Amino acid sequence: MKTALLRGCAALLACTAAVSANAAGILDNYTVEWTRAIATKEGSAVAYNWDQNRLMVTNDEEAKGSNGNYFATLGEYDMNGNFLATITVNGCQIIASNKCDPEGLTYIGNNNYVIGSERVQDMFKVTSATMDGDRTYTSFDTAQRISIGPDAGNKGLEGIAFDRKTGDFWGVKETDPQTIYKITGADWAAGAGTVTNPFSIGALGLNTLSDIAVLSNGGFSGATSDNLLILSGTSKLIMEVTKTGALVGSYSLAAFTSTIDPTNAGGKFEGMTLDGQGNIYLVSDDGNGPNQSYMVKLKYNGAVPEPTSWALMIAGFGLVGANMRRRKVAVRFA
Repeated sequence: MKTALLRGCAALLACTAAVSANAAGILDNYTVEWTRAIATKEGSAVAYNWDQNRLMVTNDEEAKGSNGNYFATLGEYDMNGNFLATITVNGCQIIASNKCDPEGLTYIGNNNYVIGSERVQDMFKVTSATMDGDRTYTSFDTAQRISIGPDAGNKGLEGIAFDRKTGDFWGVKETDPQTIYKITGADWAAGAGTVTNPFSIGALGLNTLSDIAVLSNGGFSGATSDNLLILSGTSKLIMEVTKTGALVGSYSLAAFTSTIDPTNAGGKFEGMTLDGQGNIYLVSDDGNGPNQSYMVKLKYNGAVPEPTSWALMIAGFGLVGANMRRRKVAVRFA
């Protein structure tokens, strides 16, 4: 009985330690695992597909088809940055000047992605009939659509993230003014949602806003799971903030400058996402440089509770409780 009790307590303490390790800022726990040149030009957003364990990257430059209409292209990659497929999204003609400008991207499950269009500040829900190989997703002109702000030209919606824990969306407006959006109660059929600005981002002193990520999507627990990551490509920083805007920590991206901006032509990181183990993936565009985008993996080296750890913790609780009950029974009938 003592052995079982000790095992239960050990499992409980081990899991509690894993949770507690995430109570403070997490950005000190990252190291660079790899940097890859990728085939998708002008990488402006990246999203993690947890159903297939893949990454999707947007190209923010539209292409003109033989019919005279413009379309957007995206690239699908494995988790090591290897190219898998080209994705086409038609229908840019419904947006002013054919500028569908897909600067934001997030995954919401079951082969459904949400694309954020910078200029009109709308989110478009898209999907496809297949999940492998080169394929076409829902056209912008037929996709379900939610507006989260007024037209903003080339200073609008720069990044979006879906919060799997709450079902909310988060977004960032690049500049003039820098804005944090929170979208609750997204009703795609009705094309509506409640948009708020939960905190002012100006106090962080960032040049522009590039993307946003939700830490709960990365498997983090405790207080950290309620925090956000904010990417500023021009400031060369990732910042961890609370959902009320308090700064928790930061990670400098300055060391990548010679790679992503070799000609000093404005190359910068534009997109960011998290996988289920807390690893961060970044994509860059080249500004007016050599037309080469990069993907970077920042590996998380801290403690993130895995499903097996949670099972052990539950088992630990069970063993402690069972032994307490047994002890009570022994006393009662002594």
